[in-house]
Amino acid sequence: LGNQAVTLASSDGGWPIEKNTITINHDGALMLAAGDTAELQCYLAATQMPVAISDLSATLAHAPARQGKICVHFPAMTQTVALKPAIELLFPAGETRRFVGEWGEVLTIGDLSAGTYRLTVPVLANDEMQIAPVESSFTVTLQTGDAAAQVQVSCLPIVRYASVRLMIDAPALGNAKLTVEIADATQADERTVTLIANQPQLITRLLAGHHYTVNLQPAMINNRFISAPIQLTGFIPAAAQVAEVAVAYQQAAIDTASFVTVDATLLGLPDGVAPQRYLFSSGKYQYSLMLESGSDRQTLALRFAPGLYDVQTDDIFIDSVPWRCEQAGSLRLLQKVNHVALEFLPGVTLQVKGWPDYLAHGGVTVNAPETVSLYRDIPFSALFKYDGFDGGGDPVPAAEVDVNGDGFLDYATLPIHKTVALVRQIEKEAGRSVMPVMVIYTANASGGSALADLQDAQKLRNHFGNFITQCLAAQSYKDETHPVPATFVLNPDFLGALQQGPYGYTVVRQKNSVPVNAQLAAAIQALPAMAGFIAPSLPTFSDDLYGYIQAVNYLVRQFAPDVAFGWQTNVWATGTADWVLRDTADPVAEGQAIAADPVAEGQANRRIYS
Repeated sequence: LGNQAVTLASSDGGWPIEKNTITINHDGALMLAAGDTAELQCYLAATQMPVAISDLSATLAHAPARQGKICVHFPAMTQTVALKPAIELLFPAGETRRFVGEWGEVLTIGDLSAGTYRLTVPVLANDEMQIAPVESSFTVTLQTGDAAAQVQVSCLPIVRYASVRLMIDAPALGNAKLTVEIADATQADERTVTLIANQPQLITRLLAGHHYTVNLQPAMINNRFISAPIQLTGFIPAAAQVAEVAVAYQQAAIDTASFVTVDATLLGLPDGVAPQRYLFSSGKYQYSLMLESGSDRQTLALRFAPGLYDVQTDDIFIDSVPWRCEQAGSLRLLQKVNHVALEFLPGVTLQVKGWPDYLAHGGVTVNAPETVSLYRDIPFSALFKYDGFDGGGDPVPAAEVDVNGDGFLDYATLPIHKTVALVRQIEKEAGRSVMPVMVIYTANASGGSALADLQDAQKLRNHFGNFITQCLAAQSYKDETHPVPATFVLNPDFLGALQQGPYGYTVVRQKNSVPVNAQLAAAIQALPAMAGFIAPSLPTFSDDLYGYIQAVNYLVRQFAPDVAFGWQTNVWATGTADWVLRDTADPVAEGQAIAADPVAEGQANRRIYS
């Protein structure tokens, strides 16, 4: 049967070995009488990386029992919309798959067996519009393995969204927080929003063309009673526009006869720091005041309502170091005259450049074209891809990805090119930023070849050359909207292996055990001409494990200065992590024990981020 050339699915960049779908084609028919059976045999020979039988599966395409199909008819749109129609199909066995179609076309879902299928039509929405189906679900039963069913999807009229930028323009209120209730005249859209005085707040997905009112909730700020005027602020947002609206308010003085005086001393800040704004909050009372940053005692400009107060102020950055004011508890301002001390402590900048300031999550791609449709509607921050081919950093690249035979991966075949293209398309269709994250091995501890990668001169040279090529490729994607073009995750399991089996790596801790300088220079000299490549004047590294790690870090900063990067390590690296499950778990003591461990101390000595 397999008398025609095989078809390799284009699922992963560069070369055939990483293709994950192989279709065996034929141009003949296998005739079977009713009730008869037949056996099809195929053979696979793997090179370089071994393939386990358990990792293989075979599916008979277009099997006689799976000739059924469901044809989903999507309505045509009179105008171009970015949202794509979709169907979520629940199979008889319980599996759910998502299919994306096109407006005005038929989406045919084939290779279906007899059984009952449930189709769900999701509501589609972005900041511009919402498209909802008339019917959100359909049940289809295919009586036989070659049955066909038709499903007609109809949509309600498109709901157009608009946006508004609200601001309470009141310099005397500082950065106090106020609550507003926004509602349209039909009460179909009601929401509560917290605004910060004197700062614009963008509010999206308002109903275009509807009349909205903004009702400011009462607040006590800086000894003034702030409330909404009799005539509430109103506006009518238009589709595809952002309305600029100033929220009206009225104010009146409050009785402060029983209020208290507050003296404050600021501690910890270096000399010369500019005055900062502080927000003191206690229940319904707020005070937004500017304070000098020196250590002299100062009396606050306003008397405070007695109570327990929380204090908020922005971090102060001095030479890129954040200084933060954190209070152990609420300030007790109950006496006639109160003295409080606000202490600042230096911190460490933890946010990685190019990444959001919250816990981000991402997905994994094999560079398949369907990645765009699979991830477009998922709110994720990063897309991960291995930037190589053999799973171990390609110390001896295959001929398909080293056409000139120089021992280095070819710039043009690197997977990052496809990954970035997919990410940019997702960004375009989804309207949000996504970070391409390339996983890179310059030594493969996962596969057990780390020592050979470091000690074999030719492999070390090739690793250095490969990595420089990968750096140049990643840096090339920097542009005005992508100042951080990509992120590197370096050498998964490498540091963890050093910690898990430290004695196995003793040899590369010795002086002159790793030819770092010679092979880095050899790689620089042998690399072909590439965009952005200028041979630098190399610093001198120690010829050992520590110098090797620092050399890898140097290459990122030299050839991909705008790429964020870090080394992966393992939570199990210093022993089992089961202790976190114990009722008697003591994270502080465990952390101290790990910090005191000479192996952990050795990691610090390696200066892996220097």
